[in-house]
Amino acid sequence: MAAALAVSAVSSAGAQNPTARNVGRDSVIVVPGEIYKAGSFHRFFLGDNYRDIWTTPIKVPVLDLRKFHGGLKPTKKGGGAQTVSLRFEAADGSEWAFRSVRKGFSILPEQYRGTIIWYIVRDEGSASHPLGAIAAAPIQTVAGVLHPTPTVAMMPDDPVLGEFKEEFAGMLGELEEHPTVPDKGPGFAGADKIIGSDTLLDRINADPKTRVDAIALLTARELDMLIGDNDRHPDQWKWARLGKKDDAPWEPIATDRDKAFVSYEGLIMSIARFFQPSLITFGKEYPNPTHLFANAGEFDRRMLGSLDKSVWDSVATSLMERITDPVIDNALRALPPQYANNSREISAKLKARRNGLRGVADRYYHELWRVADIHGTDADDQATVVRSGEGLVDVRIQSGNSAPYFERRFDLNETKEIRIYLHGGDDRATVDGNVRRSIPVRIIGGNGTNTFVDQSTVGGKRNPTRFYDAGAVQDVKYAKDTVDEKINIDNAFNHSFNRRPWVRAYGELIPPLTDNGTKVRPVLGLHSQRGLGPYPVVGLARYSYGFRKVPYSSLAEADVAFSAASTRFRVRSNLDKRFEGSDVHTPVTAHMSQFEVVQFHGFGNDVPDLRGRLYDVRQRQWDLNPGIGKSFSPVSDVSIGPVVRYTSTDSLANRFIAQQHPYGFAKFGQAGLRLKVHLDSRYVPDSLKPRFVFDVVGAGYPAMWDVVNHYESVDGWAAAFFTLPVPKKPVLAFRAGGKKLWGSYPYFDAAFLGGSETFRTEERQRYVGDASAYGSAELRVPIAKFPFILPLDVGALGFTDVGRVYVNGNSPGGWHTASGAGLWFGYLNPGLNFNILYTNSSTGHIKTTIGFAF
Repeated sequence: MAAALAVSAVSSAGAQNPTARNVGRDSVIVVPGEIYKAGSFHRFFLGDNYRDIWTTPIKVPVLDLRKFHGGLKPTKKGGGAQTVSLRFEAADGSEWAFRSVRKGFSILPEQYRGTIIWYIVRDEGSASHPLGAIAAAPIQTVAGVLHPTPTVAMMPDDPVLGEFKEEFAGMLGELEEHPTVPDKGPGFAGADKIIGSDTLLDRINADPKTRVDAIALLTARELDMLIGDNDRHPDQWKWARLGKKDDAPWEPIATDRDKAFVSYEGLIMSIARFFQPSLITFGKEYPNPTHLFANAGEFDRRMLGSLDKSVWDSVATSLMERITDPVIDNALRALPPQYANNSREISAKLKARRNGLRGVADRYYHELWRVADIHGTDADDQATVVRSGEGLVDVRIQSGNSAPYFERRFDLNETKEIRIYLHGGDDRATVDGNVRRSIPVRIIGGNGTNTFVDQSTVGGKRNPTRFYDAGAVQDVKYAKDTVDEKINIDNAFNHSFNRRPWVRAYGELIPPLTDNGTKVRPVLGLHSQRGLGPYPVVGLARYSYGFRKVPYSSLAEADVAFSAASTRFRVRSNLDKRFEGSDVHTPVTAHMSQFEVVQFHGFGNDVPDLRGRLYDVRQRQWDLNPGIGKSFSPVSDVSIGPVVRYTSTDSLANRFIAQQHPYGFAKFGQAGLRLKVHLDSRYVPDSLKPRFVFDVVGAGYPAMWDVVNHYESVDGWAAAFFTLPVPKKPVLAFRAGGKKLWGSYPYFDAAFLGGSETFRTEERQRYVGDASAYGSAELRVPIAKFPFILPLDVGALGFTDVGRVYVNGNSPGGWHTASGAGLWFGYLNPGLNFNILYTNSSTGHIKTTIGFAF
């Protein structure tokens, strides 16, 4: 093959193509990625990665388009989010793909172009080995994995390229056969037919006769673990039928090995890995395999579902025996000799990983089958489930009198739940066995006439199996999740292999969400309040997921906020439990906060405009509020429940509050009932439709503990947002709100006015009464976008605020008013906007805030 890679001169074809140092008659010396050259400071933050070999000159052949494989004719441009490719047809009808070595990173929206994030993502191309696919090919051959064998070459500046000449001439790439079956001549690997994963998915969903060589796929998957390839989503596979018979199994063909040995190093990537665990490193130790295959997990659960642990162990053992040290060394010798030092490092890592392959395969096996999702077809299926022994469950699915197309034994020590989806057709399921303990089983019928029989007992309990869609069913919905596809098309394709019907939530059908496993996510925020200044919020949230529990099964969240300007802190926690097929949930909130009241000027709408430490309040409040709630959408909810609260106010000398000693001062305990209502008309982003938000909190406290006489309060606000149909799409926003109390109430529960929550130009809690009313109008006009760390939005902001408080119906001084205008600077989240405003406030014309007021 290499002998045919000859010819002509190569032109430099733009900045994306490598630097050619010397051009010979049939070869060229190139630097694959001079753009990745970096010093020690850069490397500290963004890693060494494979920079040294990206910037090492190597000698490569020049592709002879007229002689290679009888001559190549370009047919179409292809590629995904990173790799650009050019498809060719050879004289014998076979197809070939030329894929760029250096990737173009179009994975970010265009608005990121020129930002620091854009440069970081582009620079992370150095995390991929430029010729990793070349070294992976011999290892795949030994493992018995079907694959194209690439060869590296330079694209010539040849008129044969036609319309593609400008973009591809002078490009360094890898040429490999594209797996197809041509109209004339033999198919790739002698295949009778080759299909993509999308076609395969349609077939296994509909036809029980469609079979896949699952052991061959498992072999390829465990090889993926070995070489650290983290981009093995379903679209990276083709499927070959090697026999003439229609029931011959489909054999996997592994394609696009661009991410072999990928390694994201450096301080920034170490931090980013906390948010995006798939940013793995390649070392002697394996990463978490669920992170390695983050975009392939559902694909694996579907395609490898019939293989039990003994098969996984057998495949791992076989690979460990076949991929010997000489195999690894010879594979790395396929790389340019200039890469020798790095190749020895990779070789040592591969040998260590080979020795630990069984362990990581075992870990991935247990992650996949903690919850087993088993899928039937749209034909008339018969599922037989037999409980036996100590936690053993045998599952068999067949159609008619044909042999079972799914058959496997599950063990309670490995699997905690089994879900069998029978989908379309007139299906039947029977469950037998009398055992002391067993795996919980759910059987979901889908559309058709479904007959279920449970003759099993577990621990003396009859009918332990959960059945869904019994009898004649026609309203089960299957459809693509278009929102998921917009977020990440590869992940959406992966999710589609776990073929679940839409679920009912919030009074409508919605696409199925994550329904097993756990996730831990950071809680990060930056806020500001007059009287507190800017303060960060840092915490963790742990989500667990369960069957048809929307949007999660449970949430446990905790965060800490600290105001350096006022030396105050707050600790909050939030627990939430959801239930199967229900919008009802049980939230629990708790906090210990020094943020609730920060100053006290006395009651009244016309208290003197005096400031200073005299009015400072040092208070700690403990609050516990369990409840029961109902969700109407992902962002709308109503809940009610008891509240227990204990407030302690420091009695400091030379403090106004200590002199006034209002009701609730010092130590005050109370218990009562709290109602929360939050309604939001829009939870789909980037909509031009008007948005309306309504938020109310009502509470009542009986005369108990330190409450002398019962009192009640209602605190609420409403807001409306209108995107104007003119250039720049400015937003006109309105807010109105207030609070009212009845009875004798502690001072910290009073109706306060001041701060961004009510009246932005005044200090927080500037005015105090038993009732308040306030309103705001804002016009937010985007002006321009600039590249910075993230896309920086700059806009103009104009506002008017009004507000007042009442004491026993009196409000001397009338409405307080304020207005102003200025600029806002924001990233993707409006809550992080930085605003500079010029106002008519008597306490200072220049105001700075973080986030919009509402």
